[in-house]
Amino acid sequence: MKTSWKSRDVSSKFDKYNDMLENILGFNFLFDIIKIDKSINTILDYGCGPGKVSARLTALNPEYNIIAVDESEKMLSIAKSKRNHPGISYQLISNDSLLFLNDNYIDCAIICFVIINNSDKNRIQKIINEIHRVLKPNGKLLILDSNPNAIGIDFTTFRNGDLGVCYENGSCKKQYLKINGEQNLILNDYYWTRELYEDILCNAGFELQKIIEPKISDIPIDELRSFESKYNFSQWCNEDAQAPFIIFQSTKRKEQEK
Repeated sequence: MKTSWKSRDVSSKFDKYNDMLENILGFNFLFDIIKIDKSINTILDYGCGPGKVSARLTALNPEYNIIAVDESEKMLSIAKSKRNHPGISYQLISNDSLLFLNDNYIDCAIICFVIINNSDKNRIQKIINEIHRVLKPNGKLLILDSNPNAIGIDFTTFRNGDLGVCYENGSCKKQYLKINGEQNLILNDYYWTRELYEDILCNAGFELQKIIEPKISDIPIDELRSFESKYNFSQWCNEDAQAPFIIFQSTKRKEQEK
């Protein structure tokens, strides 16, 4: 059964989830890619949820123009009430459409933990095609998702799938998010191989530049100590040696390069 992101209970509990690992080993690496590219001003946050990533982007650079879209009105309600910012425009979308955006308009797009919530390969391809349409030539697309090579491994704040289960593309799997003081939030999402991501990017007209699988041991010690101080936490679990997430960095090819 697919997770109902439009449910108030799911939206509220998801907002309480401590996304420490996602921040340190996911968003942190995305932001490093974004901030070194001075041509980036307008950023699309596709599937923004409660707005945590968009809010972090405005903290990184208040001059960014962020268009944050989601199909869940409940998620956007949380985002607008908790993370309202003049640099963020929250937009409710339907049917994966970005028709309110012109072609070749966006400098950079990010998709964080969206593909794993879709069971239909054709729908995923449609989403990537639509993002390709609105991106400028040479614009960046950054996809952050759960690592398909980390199934069943227990990390500090979550577990992705069940150990020993052999998942195929599109198979339903459970994501167990640990919520302090409450029962785990169990999400029903879907398994996709890294080859699937590569295929849909290529089919849409993107050039895959890099695949990144960050681990705690990859972070410079001074930066790690800063994170540990921020979160008052230093007892790392399997994320020290195994990457919980995977990042696909790609660019929209120019017309003549297709």
